Amino acid sequence: MIVKICGIRSLDAARAAAASGADLLGFNFAPVSKRRIDVKTAKEAIAACRALNRPPQMTGIFVNQPLHEVTEISREVGLDYVQLSGDEDAAYCLAVTARAQRLLIKAVRLGDPRGMPDVDELGGLADALLADASVAGSYGGSGQAWDWSDAAGLAARYPVLLAGGLRPDNVAEAISTVRPWGVDVASGVETSGRTDPERVRAFIQQVREHEHSDTDN
Repeated sequence: MIVKICGIRSLDAARAAAASGADLLGFNFAPVSKRRIDVKTAKEAIAACRALNRPPQMTGIFVNQPLHEVTEISREVGLDYVQLSGDEDAAYCLAVTARAQRLLIKAVRLGDPRGMPDVDELGGLADALLADASVAGSYGGSGQAWDWSDAAGLAARYPVLLAGGLRPDNVAEAISTVRPWGVDVASGVETSGRTDPERVRAFIQQVREHEHSDTDN
């Protein structure tokens, strides 16, 4: 089970999440995000984590940004994944993977009234889909829970990172409901708007304990 800790905004938060066993770290470069990180800080945090014995992979989150900007940041900070969390269509996704030469995560908001492009088309292009809640005026990271069972069918067809309202006390239930490739959390491991190392550890512990109990069964 892949665990992605998103909304990393400091070197200390990145190191703490990596030390706790996160598989992916998410750095938000979208101007519309309250969790936006500057390129210099992200570059320093990623370099520090790369020096660890078992470093996590690095994800950059972008929302409806110019192709050249996504490409330049991806290369400068050393990302493994590009996550597109806006209204990007299939053609843009193809252009990003060709230019940035990074693995691709495409966020989808199931039932989004804004007219999200065909999910199966995107699923065929992306290395993983991120299924999140559809919240008016938001491109993700709202921390709002939703009916996770809506993503179960998608998770049966594609690698899915489940997001939206996940916390240490409910992530096991969410995994049992959806059987995703992984889980993605930001607000659920924050205290006063900042990544909380203790909550990160508790979240990852719950995921690993659920994995072990599921294997035993």
